Amino acid sequence: MKTDVLIAVLSWEDRFLIGLKNNMDVYNPSKVILFYYNNIKTELWKADHLFKAKELLKENLTLINLELKPELNWVVYRSVFETHCIGKNILVDISTMPRESIWVTLFNCKKYKCPTHFIYYKPQNYPSWISRDPDRPRLLYKMSGIAKLGTPTLLVITAGYDIQRLDNLIFNFEPKQTILFFQHTSDARNKANFDECKLLCKEKYNITMLYEYDAYDVELASNSIINKLQSIEPGTNSSYLENYNVILNSLGSKTSAITLFELWLKYPEMALSYIPSKEYNRDYSKGVSKVVFDKVDLDI
Repeated sequence: MKTDVLIAVLSWEDRFLIGLKNNMDVYNPSKVILFYYNNIKTELWKADHLFKAKELLKENLTLINLELKPELNWVVYRSVFETHCIGKNILVDISTMPRESIWVTLFNCKKYKCPTHFIYYKPQNYPSWISRDPDRPRLLYKMSGIAKLGTPTLLVITAGYDIQRLDNLIFNFEPKQTILFFQHTSDARNKANFDECKLLCKEKYNITMLYEYDAYDVELASNSIINKLQSIEPGTNSSYLENYNVILNSLGSKTSAITLFELWLKYPEMALSYIPSKEYNRDYSKGVSKVVFDKVDLDI
């Protein structure tokens, strides 16, 4: 695959540097756009990887600073794409990207007609906790859907390991209905975590629409979600898609963010939402196990 531009977000995680080296060896991009979030809480954690990235990439590196304010970053992304990416073949390494960054990147890939692939380096393991102290959820600029007045809210979540963020998300949006998709797994720790999430959802919010899916198969995952949304809601003669304002949120594997973006392209009346956290675990992940690579379908 010909790659003109690689886009990634600087991180302290092992898989950032492992992935960067592999991406350079395998895909040989002529330019690397590395976004760097100015966050005092993680600045020292990222310093060594920033130094090594500069050494590895040299003149191929374009380093772009971002603030923790999405309204400022939107203008930065647009400028970067207008300068470096129009019509280029793009590879997006989503491994250490915040989901909001993934969606804004893909939005601009479509806008500036960039054939786009993504790559995801799954870590070997996760720690006991990933993030804490979730902030209020927000809808994404230009991806916030078209709300039908007087229509109730349906929240569709690809759930992950972070129970606090899941709880905060449901609490803040107060949806009439919630549909949860959990990654199918045979791992004992993951199953125990999912069972805890399911228990919370059933006992606290009376959520009964809980399903398993394959987060690493974007097309299959998208079809699973669409099938549920297009099914007839009991007690009515119409589908969930027709009966609700639908808000999408990804808390599972980063690959589920690709699924939800392609889903939003098909149904732009739905909204994409993001819930940031205020605290992260420095030992967020270790190593790399599975690698997922695929094309992003922007021609929907």
